[in-house]
Amino acid sequence: MSSLSWPLRVYVAFVVTAGVAALALGTTSVAPMNLVDALTGLVLFVLAWGAQRYPIHLGPKLKVTVEDGATFAAALLLSPLVAMVIAGGSSLIAARSGGRTPLYDRLFNAAAALIAIGGAAATYQLLGANTLVADNAIAVLASAVVGYLVRTELVDGAIALQLRRSLFAAWWLDHRRDMAQLATLFALGAIAAVTAQGYPWVFILFVAPTALILVSFRETIRLRSQTRDAILKLADLIDARDTYTFGHSQRVAEYAEQLATRLRMAPTQIELVREAARLHDVGKIRTEDRVLQKGGPLTAAEAAEMHRHCDEGYDFLKQLPEFWEGAELVRLHHERYDGQGYPRGLGGDALPLEASVIAVADAWDAMTSDRPYRKALRHDEACAELLRCRGTQWDPRIVDAFLELVAERVHAPVPANATVVTSPA
Repeated sequence: MSSLSWPLRVYVAFVVTAGVAALALGTTSVAPMNLVDALTGLVLFVLAWGAQRYPIHLGPKLKVTVEDGATFAAALLLSPLVAMVIAGGSSLIAARSGGRTPLYDRLFNAAAALIAIGGAAATYQLLGANTLVADNAIAVLASAVVGYLVRTELVDGAIALQLRRSLFAAWWLDHRRDMAQLATLFALGAIAAVTAQGYPWVFILFVAPTALILVSFRETIRLRSQTRDAILKLADLIDARDTYTFGHSQRVAEYAEQLATRLRMAPTQIELVREAARLHDVGKIRTEDRVLQKGGPLTAAEAAEMHRHCDEGYDFLKQLPEFWEGAELVRLHHERYDGQGYPRGLGGDALPLEASVIAVADAWDAMTSDRPYRKALRHDEACAELLRCRGTQWDPRIVDAFLELVAERVHAPVPANATVVTSPA
């Protein structure tokens, strides 16, 4: 958890504490369970746990789970406390069985799940718990909406703090692709609750329909994966427009990944940094060749056109749900720590750490590669430039970590004194 920012640490702690408080509140209205309810809870717990413990892998780094149907059925059929135990407990135990998820991550996900299902169950209890589920369509719909919104916003809140972006800035863009599948899972959970109310064994019959939803997930994600691959190839084609920068984005991605790992960022942050670094120059697809390949200094008008590639990349990537997280980092990779960069003039704590990582990786590769207007800088010259602009152009923490990384790779000490050289544009 030490790799998380302080606001995100506080948020994670708050959500986990809220989850414990929700469980405590649920105990105040708990009623004795009959045999049918106990069997129903056990079956739904096993189904929810199994869906998370054995997800469907759609690729080397991609998997999906369908526990929402089982947990939503629990919200409709059982008390809020029992439903929360099923949602949170199955999440916590399934993640623990995997063995690699950090404790704070497991606790946060479990707390978010139980708070969301607790909210859904409480909503249903308030609107129609004293009659059959089949007779309470409005209550079922309301509880589904509450459960969905609470869960998504709790997770979105963590992402917003991590990326330092508005919570609702891209809500529809973020969720429009997954909303249909999740709505289907909630609907399936409601139908299962209607059909199996009083007959727990009937839930087993819903395994096959759930498998069909997984097929739908698979096709959607396969399309998104193909889109991702196409955009990454586009980034390589943009680099290939200039023989001097061919392979630049791939090298920047490698430097950025190594630097993020050195900074002990979370695995999801490292992946985000690598992906955004790979695409950081994708906006140059709109930059004219005469500007991109010019062998001398740029005029003011040409520099302004070159600077637009940050916003162009952002505008392009934000339209793709596969890249919305990295779009803002692409936009900010030419910002400076002192606030004198472009396009927004952000600096200091307002600049995401991930963007600062990409900025240093980008600058290092630019300095150590041949360009039409100059030869590559020597290792000691590039290190000296990083030191010279430490605290002005680049975040001191990032510079220090990168210099340590470079020194280890070449088995050479970091220079204490810097020779002033010109920073690349």
